[in-house]
Amino acid sequence: MHSPDRTPRYSPTAVNPRLRLRLRLRTTLPLLLALLGALLLAPATSGAFVVGVADQNPALFSNQYFQQLAPVRTRYITAIDSVVKDRGTVDAWMNAAHDAGMEVVVAFNPPIGMFCPNVHGRHGCKLVHVSTYTRDFRAFHKRYPWVRIFQPWNEVNNLTQPTESSPSAVVAYYKVVKANCRGCTVLGADIQDLPNMVSYSKALLRAFRAQHVSTPRLWGLHNYTDTNRFVPDKSSSMRKAAAILPGKIWLSEVAGLYRFQPQFARQTFRPSLSRQKRAMQAIFSQANHYRRKIDRIYLYQWFASSPTNRWDSAILDAHGLPRPVYDVLLQHIGQFR
Repeated sequence: MHSPDRTPRYSPTAVNPRLRLRLRLRTTLPLLLALLGALLLAPATSGAFVVGVADQNPALFSNQYFQQLAPVRTRYITAIDSVVKDRGTVDAWMNAAHDAGMEVVVAFNPPIGMFCPNVHGRHGCKLVHVSTYTRDFRAFHKRYPWVRIFQPWNEVNNLTQPTESSPSAVVAYYKVVKANCRGCTVLGADIQDLPNMVSYSKALLRAFRAQHVSTPRLWGLHNYTDTNRFVPDKSSSMRKAAAILPGKIWLSEVAGLYRFQPQFARQTFRPSLSRQKRAMQAIFSQANHYRRKIDRIYLYQWFASSPTNRWDSAILDAHGLPRPVYDVLLQHIGQFR
């Protein structure tokens, strides 16, 4: 038998390092280009915006499912005179949020005892005088100086608010907060995606100019209609708001509705876990689509409402367990930062 030929075979790359490098590039470069192409063709991520969670119950911050997401941002709605007339309730929530290290956005509602609109014999819905607003805001800010983000009035274009017919009052309240909270972040307005959104927003911008106030570059929007009725983008309120409002938009209150029955109307959103989950997916999808415009999302609410409540957009059910919508939040857990 012939013994194996152990003479080293000639290899061009063994004697030519440059050729060896060229061959390696020839084999690896197509793979790298293919991977790069896949990344470019993949859907854009929604990493440009961050997500907070809101609920009026201070137990939010100690809830295990909330803590699993580890949000650092939240939002609280309170009457403008609550520090004077309901301090204990506000203290309980604020102390819990502060102890949890949360960054808080505060939005103000009408004074305690005021109900809007003026229907069924009611006559108490009226604008808060600027001097009264100033007094109450100063009291709030003095008690909670660590709160540095404000929405001077909640859902300004809603019939349940006295500001619905007075954009000029919204500007006046904005001026008060800016003057009495130096260095704070103050949103120009908190607007809901109602049929009057476009006309109201335009009137609001005119009011800022009329009062010689620099047009704000940050706005709040509640886009419940878009995301729960699955409105196509070409007809969406978000598309209209993005075209009208200068600067950035925060989706300062939004949720997938589990159920909702409007006042004086038939129930339009019957209980549905699947629709709620789909609506939450629509929220993230829309925010991703407008990620150059949208900086933040604040989801509302966490704990389930009582069966007699018209509204329930909670992440947890009546037993305190996550609804299917929680899965959507887990998919975006990296944005609760």
